[in-house]
Amino acid sequence: MDTTPGESKLSEILPESLKDHQDLLDRLDQYANTVLCNETDDLRRSQLLRLYADEVGCPINEKTAAIVLSKAQGQIAGVSIPRKRGEKLDTTPTPWSWEGVIMSGTFNLLVAPPKVGKSALMVGMISAWFHGQEFYLGQKLHGACPKVYIIGTDQPESDWNTLFEREGLVNSDGELSGPIEMLWHTGAPLHLTDEGVKHLAEIAEENPGSFFLLDSYHACCAPLGLEEAASSFDGPARQLSEALAPHKATLAMIHHTNKSVSGGNATNASRGSNALPAAASLTILMNWFKQPAEGQTQSDHRVVLKTQGRAKGTTLLIELEDDGWVHHGDGESVLAAESMQEAADELQGRQADIFDYICERWSDGQFPVVASELADVAKCNASKVNRALRALEKKDLVRQDGQLDPLVSGGRPQLLWLPNIASPEIGETRGKKPTTSRASHEIEGCSPFLHKAPGFRGSSQAGVLPPGTPVELRRGDAWSNGWVIANASKMDSIRAAKLGSPHITISSLRWELDVRLCQSGSQEPGPTELFDF
Repeated sequence: MDTTPGESKLSEILPESLKDHQDLLDRLDQYANTVLCNETDDLRRSQLLRLYADEVGCPINEKTAAIVLSKAQGQIAGVSIPRKRGEKLDTTPTPWSWEGVIMSGTFNLLVAPPKVGKSALMVGMISAWFHGQEFYLGQKLHGACPKVYIIGTDQPESDWNTLFEREGLVNSDGELSGPIEMLWHTGAPLHLTDEGVKHLAEIAEENPGSFFLLDSYHACCAPLGLEEAASSFDGPARQLSEALAPHKATLAMIHHTNKSVSGGNATNASRGSNALPAAASLTILMNWFKQPAEGQTQSDHRVVLKTQGRAKGTTLLIELEDDGWVHHGDGESVLAAESMQEAADELQGRQADIFDYICERWSDGQFPVVASELADVAKCNASKVNRALRALEKKDLVRQDGQLDPLVSGGRPQLLWLPNIASPEIGETRGKKPTTSRASHEIEGCSPFLHKAPGFRGSSQAGVLPPGTPVELRRGDAWSNGWVIANASKMDSIRAAKLGSPHITISSLRWELDVRLCQSGSQEPGPTELFDF
């Protein structure tokens, strides 16, 4: 291909070969540093730089222009002063705005599927904070509510008005009130262009410690043409976060999940590149507690909220009703209980019979169960019972807790089994050990259990204990004497009386599990006629 003298092969200069044209490069840098330093739009700056490059005889492509502009920006911004060895680090912990959910003075990312209630949750929290409530959905609100700025580009003004009316953030004339200073919406949007970020930074500088709610990231970045799967997807979010950080502003940014989300954490659920949740100090995931089957409508409107990030994690179970959000307790306990229930519902045959019996005995009076008493329940031998118990243990439905010591006459210790019970009050999924006797009050209607007591001196019939026989009761993890037999006609439902106080009795005791012969030798058998049973 022929070229004219006016045409130069400079038009074919690539970025890596610019070092061979240092003089031209220096002139381009100087132009970028001086003439273009006040130009904030990257696209316009690149276009102006390329026009100037044509004028000086150094046509460059878009990639070269980006390199030169980036270098010029670095020279203008300079280098920050680092923390040096020997200098004390700032160890001040990051405070909370909303305990466990929203960190103060930093970037929080709220990720959820459409129509779960992301905006409603944030507006509800802001309202509770402004109206002086100490807690919201069980989590503490810290300090006074600051000025609030809502970049609500994703919703029309009418939708925001609906949320504000429900939470008492508009007056009788329909005007914005409370802490909300500004609202951008679909009809009057603000986007995360350089100009938009600069404007928000100016607001934050004039109002330190303000709260910024951005809904949503996709809507606010739409004009930028960003590719969600690209690693640069987090660019505007990081730029905004860095602009607000010097002014101790709190940023809560809403983003949508991908279509396949069904739990997990916000990092995996976030739509597009994982770079966005990685840029946040705390990520919050909201999702339906129970996902509807394919083609079905959402009938269970409970929502699970989980947090993950540079602070302690929180899990809440909440639900949006007509008058606002309600709290259903600690989410971890409810999730654990739901998981256990699903596992229990899937049990069949021997495992189902054994698990039902263990739960029944625990419900009767927090009584543990030994494997030997399950043979009749499951109608199988001891080895099959033990295999079934271990299978239930792997499914986290039962657990082994202590053992029953052998009798004086000999024998092997027997393991005690309890059901795993989720407790919403204490947030635990393990069965909690009782602090009092497992038979601390009289219980009627215990499940039948045939177990023969050994014969002993003075008995009229092997397997029957006469009234007045000194015994020990299992109280917690220890055996306590000071008790005597009141009625032992049924070895699975023995009634014992307090020594010296025959009116104080405990029923539904099982031989060798809840009651046994005195083994300490400190209590001598007394005459049965001393007790009136």
